[in-house]
Amino acid sequence: MNRAIQVVGVVWLSAVAAIRADQTKPPKPPPPPKPPPAAKVPANNPGGAPKRPPLPNPDNPIDRLLRMSPEQRERAIEKFPPQQQANFRKRFENFDKQTEAQKQRQLQHLDEFWSLPPDKQKLVRDQMNAFKALPQDRLTIVIQAYVMLSRMSPDDRSDRLARPQFRSRFTPGELQILSVLPQYYPAPGTRPNQ
Repeated sequence: MNRAIQVVGVVWLSAVAAIRADQTKPPKPPPPPKPPPAAKVPANNPGGAPKRPPLPNPDNPIDRLLRMSPEQRERAIEKFPPQQQANFRKRFENFDKQTEAQKQRQLQHLDEFWSLPPDKQKLVRDQMNAFKALPQDRLTIVIQAYVMLSRMSPDDRSDRLARPQFRSRFTPGELQILSVLPQYYPAPGTRPNQ
């Protein structure tokens, strides 16, 4: 019987010790609060605070490659298939020939694209592919309209796109390009007149 009391006592002490150990552990900290959603700034932002340039997207490999020195770029593109390497080299050669101001404008343009939500990026990509597929004679006319519309405020752009005289000069596909690209991906170096 003494043995049974000792066993029960040991079990009881073990249980008390386990319960005490759980009570002395600090409680888990609550999960950190979610950051508040960023305030959306209208595109034309009249009278508002100055618009900050978007941050570069670290997930964008082209952005990272463009910001590297030519030597670093060469080492990075050696990992790609030969045809892709040739395409990259040609694009980077053209980029390196630009002035520093032109390079910065192009990088800012890319940053603006990467700051778009994914659905808008897809929309822009689709319209850019349609844009590149245009025949040369139509491409020249659409480029002129694209640059002109990129320089307009959103209200002026909408008014111009709604004019029958303007619409009659373009196919429905070209009008789609001219509705999307100036809004989400304006021509480089153009700023809407406010």
